[in-house]
Order: sequence, then C-alpha cells, then structure tokens
Amino acid sequence: MRICIDVEWKDHVVCILGGGKVALRKASQFLKADAHIYISSLEFLDEFEKLPVMKCSYPQLVKTLDQCTLAIAATDDPRMNQQFIQEAKKRGVLAMAAQKDLEQDCFSMMESRNGDLVLACHTNGAYPIANKAILKDWQDRLQDLRVIRDHLQDHRYCETILNLDPEHISFLRSLCEKSKGIVVLVHGNHSQKAKIQIKNLCQRIQEEHQYPTTFLFMAPQYRDISIENFCQILKELKSKVHFVDLFWGQGRYMYQIQDVLEIYHFMHQWIRIDAAEFVGSNETLIQHTLPNSRSDSSVVVSMLDSPFLKKQYPNSRFVACLEQKEVIERIVHEIHPTF
Repeated sequence: MRICIDVEWKDHVVCILGGGKVALRKASQFLKADAHIYISSLEFLDEFEKLPVMKCSYPQLVKTLDQCTLAIAATDDPRMNQQFIQEAKKRGVLAMAAQKDLEQDCFSMMESRNGDLVLACHTNGAYPIANKAILKDWQDRLQDLRVIRDHLQDHRYCETILNLDPEHISFLRSLCEKSKGIVVLVHGNHSQKAKIQIKNLCQRIQEEHQYPTTFLFMAPQYRDISIENFCQILKELKSKVHFVDLFWGQGRYMYQIQDVLEIYHFMHQWIRIDAAEFVGSNETLIQHTLPNSRSDSSVVVSMLDSPFLKKQYPNSRFVACLEQKEVIERIVHEIHPTF
C-alpha cells in the first residue's frame, strides 16, 4: 500500500534520464523545490539551456544514483526507462517513470500550495488531465471554507459546513463579506433540471436585490442541511437573512419554518403561487398533495421539475412553475427584504 508524503527537497539530488517535455517539466518542478538536478540525454530541448542542471553521460548519471534521492526515467523508450529504474532500485533509490507499468515505485502528483494549504492529486496515469480540474475545484472550495471558519464564533459547526453543497458554501462565503442575504425555501428534489430551475431564480433575485441568494430544499430526503442548522450557522456569522417561502399553502413545512425562524429571529415572507392558473378550462389539476385526483385531461403542477411526478402520471401534462419566466419575474417583484 502506498502512502503520500510531503518531502522537503532542498539540496537533495534528483537524477533524470531524458531531455524532452516530460524531463523538462520534472526538472523545472524539482529545481523550484531547490533540488540539484543531474540529467542525461542524447538530445535536449532548447529550454534546458536556461535551467541550472548538471548535464552528464549515462554512465555518470548511473554513478550519481548512489547519492540521489529520486530517479526519473522520462525518455520515449520504455525499455531504456525500465533499465534505468532497475539501476535505481538496486541502490534503494525511489524511481519514477514517464510510462505506466515499468516497476516504478513512486508517482508524480499535481499540486497546489497556498500558505498552509497543500493540495495534491494524481490518477495513477489513468486520467491525468482531470488532476488540474480536481485541484481547482477543491482549492476554491477550501478557500471559501477557510473564510467561513474564520468568521465562525463556534468551530463546532466546521464539520457541518464541510458537507454543504457548493451553492451553500459560496453563499456563506459571500455573507462573510456582505452580512446580508436572501434564502429561498422550496419543496423540491435534487434532479439536475430542478436545481438549474431554482438556481436561475436565485440568480435573478440576486441581480435585482443585490444580495447573495441561495436556496434550501425543505423535503428531508433532498437537503444537505436542515433549516435549524443553517440558521445556527447564519447566527454564528452574525448575518441578516431574509427568507422567502415558496409553497402552495399553509402546511407542515410552513409551520416548521415559522417555528424555527421565530426562534432565531429571522424575518420571512410567503409568496403563494396559485397552481390553478396553469390549468385550462377543460383540464383537471393534480398536485402531489392530491395524488388520487386524475382524469383524461389532467395537469400535474409542481414548483420544480419532478421525475417522480412525471413517472406517477405519465399520461398527464406536466408544468414546472419555476420554468415559467413570468412566474420568476413575479416572485422577484414581490420579494421585499426586511433588513
């Protein structure tokens, strides 16, 4: 089993076989870490002329293995690379290769360093182009988490924010700077289309009201954080937040929201959308709260896209309210932040 270790390379010797792009990249990487580079190749890229490396013959490079920490085989010839790796392993030197399955015993990782934050990633050569994207995503996420953590009075909530969706982390990060925001509460699911619909609404609200805006799904099976925990974190951040409830009518979720928001002294408003306005004169309305109301000309009305309802009523017309531009504009117009 392999273990990743962060090594200090200052004044260590690294031997590289090869003079192409891979060898250039490795030489530059270890020079930046203040290592001494010995390198051998029949041909070198012109860029090597600018690097403080020690060029030598192959026999000299093999001899230098006795004093080096890492050997890198980076030629286009797998057989030559494997031979060099075997020479290194005879001397108990760690070996790295440009190709897979050459008996190498260590692998290069793409890394990102920023202060006390170090991220590194590799895919065993299976998907190297993904390393950069993975690091970028995690670097952005961890930077936001660090800012949020520094603003929290009680660090017990650090574990909670680790599990948040990127949308909620970004929202909390913005609250650390602006201290005011809007949260839309909705009954919905985590289907990709539904999330796009609610994100579009939040983006429109943010453009209109100039406050960071996010959303919370109230159905327990679709949320990554409860409204109670979310309110606790908002209070820890000393934020003023206006909650917007998008539900068909008073019910279990509305009463739950009212109780929680009263405890934490957050203001909220209920914007009621009338499902009947999406139904024609000769059609019958179906909502998820009335599962038995169906006819040959039924219309299923949901706040967001719902694969479940579509499957339940395959022969009915389906309407997702937050797919309608006029509904979004109406919601944006009716929101009145109480700051």
